[in-house]
Amino acid sequence: MKSFSFVLIFLFLIGCKEEKTFADDIVLDYPKDTKMKTQEFDEDGNEGGENLLYIGKIKSNIEVKYYKNIIFEPPPPPPPKEFESKNDYLIRIKELNDSLSHIKNEYFRNEEIKILETKENFIDSLSNKNLEIIVKENDTIPLYKENYDTRALKKYFAVPIFIKNISNKVLRIPTTINSNPLLYIFDSKAQAFFFTKNYSYWICGTVTDYNSYFELKPNEILVYAYPYFKSGIKQKAKIRFYNASSKEFEISIDENITKNQNSKFYE
Repeated sequence: MKSFSFVLIFLFLIGCKEEKTFADDIVLDYPKDTKMKTQEFDEDGNEGGENLLYIGKIKSNIEVKYYKNIIFEPPPPPPPKEFESKNDYLIRIKELNDSLSHIKNEYFRNEEIKILETKENFIDSLSNKNLEIIVKENDTIPLYKENYDTRALKKYFAVPIFIKNISNKVLRIPTTINSNPLLYIFDSKAQAFFFTKNYSYWICGTVTDYNSYFELKPNEILVYAYPYFKSGIKQKAKIRFYNASSKEFEISIDENITKNQNSKFYE
């Protein structure tokens, strides 16, 4: 009887053990003395830099270094100051560009992503049938953003998100301005998840006859960072990437952020 009890306990412990994922053995490498801050509501309105830090085959070690721009050109340099001579202006812009080059080398990737175009609509393929999303909600990495005007660098607390092509075909990943994983919070009154953002403005794209994209081959992954929200009450959440969703997890988020959404888009 005693041995039978041990068997039951052993089977129970096996059942409680979390299932291993493809992201478990990936180490995201960054300076451990990096000083980070929590992104405030509406803080990132004038900041550049992608949330995407890696595209490619699974590696045991990936450097936390972000793509600067996937497709869009950065904004023009700031205009001349009042009473600033042309020569002084050119010197100031050169100093800004030199500092930007240094920041790019240290925090941003210099390589470009190969962008393709098609008239076909391929969003339907980006579902859980072809993609697996792993959110490491208990891990922290820095998300680097750069102010367009001052070139000042900010380092935000962020959660790493891993997305894997689990199909046997090449997937097309859109390069629109909205092409990032999105956070959905559970609304207990509506009994549904709704899109929650850490800003009040809207991001608008341009309408063209072509859809631009980059390719994600079978077994390749994308690694994104999603900034922490100001903490508050614990709520159920999940990450969506087009038609694919992660497993539900718990997040601490300031109730005012969910209340101040200018509209709610439910699943």
